[in-house]
Amino acid sequence: KQSLIVLADDGHSLAICTLNDIIYMNIDFTQHSSSRLLHFTSDESQEFLLFYFEDKSLISCRIQLTNKHSYELTSFNKVDMYYLKNTCLATIINGKNELYLHNIHLHTSSHEPIQLENECEQLCINKSGDYVFVLVKPRILCMYRVKDRRRLARLFVYDHVTTMTACNDFIILAMNDRRLLTLMIADPDDTMLQS
Repeated sequence: KQSLIVLADDGHSLAICTLNDIIYMNIDFTQHSSSRLLHFTSDESQEFLLFYFEDKSLISCRIQLTNKHSYELTSFNKVDMYYLKNTCLATIINGKNELYLHNIHLHTSSHEPIQLENECEQLCINKSGDYVFVLVKPRILCMYRVKDRRRLARLFVYDHVTTMTACNDFIILAMNDRRLLTLMIADPDDTMLQS
């Protein structure tokens, strides 16, 4: 069910516009963060909103559209970077060079972080939410499978990457020299690739 979500300038008042209704909500973040809201995003189902604050707090808000004023907040503590795709939320803590993987719908996370070899510069997840791509200094691209947290690939990128995005089958890197580098996502355990 598609909806339009409008956040007021105060950073906590929402208007959720569906085809049949407009729902107004006030969300109280004071228990989790008192700093200024930098940005917010939602998953494809629009059931979850992610709020990122100036103090690096990341909070998910699960909204029940059937119950007009019902919401549930979950804090992911302080993170330097995050990316949400499908049901997978990847968070980075650069001070510790750690990657955490969470299933946002089940409120589960990897108990142990994935230790990165250096500071993360960029992060993305493919469309299905099965693979996470992490670009760490100095220009090393790593690919991790979400279900078992296993690193499947590690390669050195020839130039600075300005942005990166992934669909189901490819990751596209926009390079500093204005080239696009397209890499096929290949899981070594995929039986379709082995035949």
